[in-house]
Parts: sequence; C-alpha cells; structure tokens
Amino acid sequence: MLKTKESNVPLLDTLETTSDCFITKSHESQYYNALRKKQTIARLKRLVDVSKPSQQKKYWKAWHCQNILLQDGNNLIGSLCRKRWCHTCERIKTAELINSWHKPLVELQEKGDLFYVTLTAPTVEKRKLHSELKKRYKAFVRVKDNMRKNYGIKLVGIRSTEITLSKGKYHPHFHLIQQGKREAELFLKLWLEQFPRADIKAQDILPIDPKDPKRLKEFFKYSVKQDVKDSVEAIATDTIYQALDSKRTFQAYGKLTRVKPTREAISNETKADFLPTQQDIWKFNPNKWDYTNSRYQEMIKTKEIFKALDKKERLLDV
Repeated sequence: MLKTKESNVPLLDTLETTSDCFITKSHESQYYNALRKKQTIARLKRLVDVSKPSQQKKYWKAWHCQNILLQDGNNLIGSLCRKRWCHTCERIKTAELINSWHKPLVELQEKGDLFYVTLTAPTVEKRKLHSELKKRYKAFVRVKDNMRKNYGIKLVGIRSTEITLSKGKYHPHFHLIQQGKREAELFLKLWLEQFPRADIKAQDILPIDPKDPKRLKEFFKYSVKQDVKDSVEAIATDTIYQALDSKRTFQAYGKLTRVKPTREAISNETKADFLPTQQDIWKFNPNKWDYTNSRYQEMIKTKEIFKALDKKERLLDV
C-alpha cells in the first residue's frame, strides 16, 4: 500500500485529507490539480458550444492552460491562462488575493472590528443584466459618497462582485469586508433606500476575522459558479462571464491598500518528488484524467486513486 509523507498543508489545501493512496504530499496535490483540469475541460466544452466566436477564443485559451507540463528534475512547470473560467487559475488568483490582503486587513481590524456584508437587490432577466450591474455599481458609489458628505463617514473596506443564477434569472450582488458595525449598518440602510424592492432578509452583516483563512477564502473565491452541468447552465454561465468581462470583481475603497503584489504568475511550478528525477514532457489526457508522457506512462493514476478514495475525499476542496 502506498504511504503518505507528512508535510505542511498549503493555505488552499486545508480541506484536503491525506490518504494512503498518495505517495507524497505533492502527489496528492497533483491528483487534485488533475481533477481541476478535468473539470475545467468539461465546463469549457459546454461553454464553447453556446458562446459566440469572439468569446470562444477566450475559452480556448483556458483549454490549453496547464495542458503541457515540463518536468525538470523534481519540478513540474506549466503555463497559466489567468482566465476566471479556469478552475486552476481562479484558485491561484484566490491565493494571491488572500496573501496580498491578509496583512492590511489584520492591521485594519486593529483599528476597529470588521464585518462581512452582503448587499443584494431583486434578480433580473438576461437582457437587463449588463445595465443592472452598472446600476448597482453606481448605487454603491452614491451610498459611499452620501455617507462621506452627509454623515462625515469615510468608509474603508473591500468590495467583491458575484453573479449567481436563481430560477432562471440573474442575481448580481456585492460582498464587503467593512470596518465598523455602525458603518456597515448605515451602509445597508442607505443601500435599501436605493433598492426599496430588495428583500431585507437577503442582506447580511456578520463579524469576520481576517486571521480565519476559511472566511477570507469565501470572500476572495471565484465570482461565478464553477459547475456547468448542461446547455441551460452553459448559456447562463456564458452570459455571466460576458457581463463580468473586463470588470474588476475586487475593489478596495477608502485608505486601504494591499501589500504590493508580485506580478501575476504566467507559469506555475510545483514539486514532483513522487516521480523519478529526470527531464520529461507530460501532456494531459482527458480520457485518463491524467498526464501521460511519450512512453504512455501515467503520472498520477488519477482514476485508480479516485476509485480507491472514500467519496468524501474524492473531490474535497477541488
């Protein structure tokens, strides 16, 4: 039976459980990477079928993300597409955001409690999604300016944008990490004045500790649901991606700046200590859910591991 070596778990892998199916921790990480690649390809197939040609080109870029891995000794190197519809790149982006905002948020908390605020408004039809999204961005700015001019409150925090689907309609909404309970409650009150038809029960204000990686991950996660099960979901997801195209889904406001971020990674290097030390080229095989080389060797044995794992472990935090 294959045994697992103990090692520290990366921030975004805290929910993954080491199993006897893995040779090393890096072998386990590559298993989950392969599942993410498989899921991305399945999603892209459906999106390409329903999207217009200009958008199809963008989806195809994600198709090639991490498609080839170059093995250099005990390292694997692959290029990144940096597209939000790529499961691997969205996960990397989430980690980058957490790393760059963690310290500023901890420092902000020392000056006052932080709160996780959800701001919603009624769902809209597909044809109104673009205009409604613009309307809500403008409403956010109006409320913020109102609080500064009429209440003498300069807000400090971060806003994230998310769009979900509800009963065939689109639901653009905001999440905030906002300093101060009074500020959060007043913002919510003024927001509801902008959208009197909004359901007050759909709004929320909860305390948040920036030292809790799970809560930060929830805030900085992807802004669009990842699963695309059929053509109906594909059309809806494609609509959402187009609505968010070229828009910043995370925006700080007030005097809050993140740690100077490193340039966005265009390639990803991971350990491969479960492989013989060598120079090799591995290509992803969708049918095998695995990377294979010119000798038809499988890198991970993904399907075998998937079958051997307990159901709770198979896709945990993929």
